Amino acid sequence: MTRLKRPSAQFPDGAADVARRFGITIKTLRLYESAGLLEPVRDAHGWRTYGQAECERLHVILLLRRFGLTIARIGALLDEGAPDVAAVLDLQEQALIDQRNRVEDSLILIAHARRKLCAGGTIDAAALAELARAEPLRLRWTPALEALGARVFTPDQQRHLAEVAPSTEREWAELYAELDTLVDGSSDTPQARALGGRAAALIARMTGQDGGMRAALTRFWQDGFSDPALAASLPLDRRRWLFLGEAMAAHARDGDSK
Repeated sequence: MTRLKRPSAQFPDGAADVARRFGITIKTLRLYESAGLLEPVRDAHGWRTYGQAECERLHVILLLRRFGLTIARIGALLDEGAPDVAAVLDLQEQALIDQRNRVEDSLILIAHARRKLCAGGTIDAAALAELARAEPLRLRWTPALEALGARVFTPDQQRHLAEVAPSTEREWAELYAELDTLVDGSSDTPQARALGGRAAALIARMTGQDGGMRAALTRFWQDGFSDPALAASLPLDRRRWLFLGEAMAAHARDGDSK
């Protein structure tokens, strides 16, 4: 896939430099290369280099991934023609404006709720529901978490998760929100067992019921909790994660007894 170096006035950077600039890992670059999304140029010594064209293409890939597109869909879009950086910048600008508007709206809601509390009032159910919807819980893929994922998952597992994860994000957010209402109680109630069943079904979809993938996913969470800096980017704290595991076990026992 990689090409011989072409003469150019570009600024050829190595994989480590590009990964650092874009806040991703070298393994992520390799993943995009193996999927046919990127074609780094080989220099005279056989090292991969990334010039202007490759960096523009990487920017497009990362933005489309942020929009939730699968690697396969991104590949199909890129195959239709060279990436239009100007058009992608327009999309990114609009997405950031939308995000800023959502944040500003959420801050207005919070300020209004604070004023009510300071005045001795209460926040009605409709306002509480609106606040709860303002920022759904989700995994925040920091560079450190990207590096953890690269250590824990094989390249094939990373490709699989990259394809499946976007389609489960909203379901996980809803599940986490319901988990918050149950975590202070027993993990063996009908509601907790039902929640455990939903979590088990989502994990089965994400892992394809592959034992190795499931073990890697468990290790990802365990290693993430072992580092406070990583744990801060996870959508669950350790107590909720353990409760969810107990609820899944209770659901499994309930199914075995029927």
